[in-house]
Amino acid sequence: MRRSGNAGVRCGLFGLALVAAAAAACGGSAPAVEVLRAPAGASLPQAAVDGDGRLHLIYYTGSMSSGDLWHVTRAPEAAGWSAPQRVNSRPHSVTGLGPVDGGQLAVGPDGRLHVTWFHREPTWFYYTRSDDAGAFEPQRKLSAREEGGVETGSTVAVDAGGNVYVFWHADPVEDADRRVYLAASRDGGERFDPPRPVSPASAGACGCCGLRAAADGADAVHVSYRGAGDNVRRGMRLLTSTDRGVTFRDRLIQPWDIGACPVATTTLASGPDGTLVAWETAGQVYAANTERLDEPWSAPGKAEFRRKNATVAVNHRGDVLLAWGDGPGWQSGGNLRWQAFDAGGRPRGDAGRAEAPIPARSVPAAVTRADGSFVIVY
Repeated sequence: MRRSGNAGVRCGLFGLALVAAAAAACGGSAPAVEVLRAPAGASLPQAAVDGDGRLHLIYYTGSMSSGDLWHVTRAPEAAGWSAPQRVNSRPHSVTGLGPVDGGQLAVGPDGRLHVTWFHREPTWFYYTRSDDAGAFEPQRKLSAREEGGVETGSTVAVDAGGNVYVFWHADPVEDADRRVYLAASRDGGERFDPPRPVSPASAGACGCCGLRAAADGADAVHVSYRGAGDNVRRGMRLLTSTDRGVTFRDRLIQPWDIGACPVATTTLASGPDGTLVAWETAGQVYAANTERLDEPWSAPGKAEFRRKNATVAVNHRGDVLLAWGDGPGWQSGGNLRWQAFDAGGRPRGDAGRAEAPIPARSVPAAVTRADGSFVIVY
């Protein structure tokens, strides 16, 4: 894929900047990208946009072992975030060690928010949802037993029928023997089935790498995770169900043979042409359509250090935004970079960059608005 340019578009150090990228090398203008800073002291932001166009953000504050999740909103024309509301009902019951922790957020078809996370002391996976007044219900434990060996948080998706899917990987064993588990609710999060393994035993699961779920229509749900076959084969993998989480097909997205955990993340985003998955392999970030995993594409240019913590968003026209951090080691959030693409994976406009670094052990989050513009929060 040829490079479309190397003059970065810069945003301000604080507040927001509306970035209109230059004319694309492949023709037409790139979609607008709005860059927002999360509230002061926040890390591990996760974002979603509801049917009214309101941006929802959850983020973590606290020590690496114990802290809290907070929820804020921002209307399309608002100048700042709303007052923060704590998500977890029991104070300091969230773990935020690194980029694979914190909370995950999904918006249901009725506008209800669904949030999941884990805590190490003791080690349980938790879930809550918003009520009719917008407050969060008391947190609930989804784990059937104390989860030994957990180093990364859970992920949540909600389909068009209101089915809620919470995935995690666990077991106090070597990574090669770990499994991905699912706890599903058929009534919008009121009750959950007991958790059960849904990944093949031979694939393993990289214990300190993130996973991400997304629903595609009324029946399909995907979860991307990093395997750990023989504790060496740590390529990205994709579980897909087309029967509302009853059965799953497991596929390899891209191999990466490495004899250690890379502390890598992944994201998913659904659009008009299906669901996209983003991930890192050996210091480069990639994206692909889940129906065309053999056709991955990546941002032009080379990493300054290590491209990591990729986040992907797609709008109603099929335009794609891929954002990531570029920095050394797992603890560095790195410098925020992004690139817009057309539906065929061709770069649109020049790459974007932010002046202020991503906070340590944190990640960027990308979403799309109804008008087709993109928002990055970090």
